[in-house]
Amino acid sequence: MLKGLYKVEFETPRGKACGVVNAENGKIRGGSSAFAYIGSYTQNGHSITGKVSSIRHTPDPDHPSVFGFDEVKIEFHGAVKGDLAICEGTAAEFPSIGFKAVLTRVAD
Repeated sequence: MLKGLYKVEFETPRGKACGVVNAENGKIRGGSSAFAYIGSYTQNGHSITGKVSSIRHTPDPDHPSVFGFDEVKIEFHGAVKGDLAICEGTAAEFPSIGFKAVLTRVAD
């Protein structure tokens, strides 16, 4: 089940980044030193689907967006496997750019 605090590593063809998210009761909340992640998910068995908005909260040229834009709405799908969740999807603003993420549970 997707529930707890996770390290999230994600990438697009434009770059890689990481942060943390808390997943609980269908809500996702988290961020990094430059972005906030706010969204929701549903789970059916091991499958998950959801939406997450990524919003820049701190201007920092050392932490560029992996989409090249500071605010995006991502739709994703994937699977939970033990303490991991592996997802992929696209941002509404850039549907031609694929997004992949690996979430690793840090704590319940």
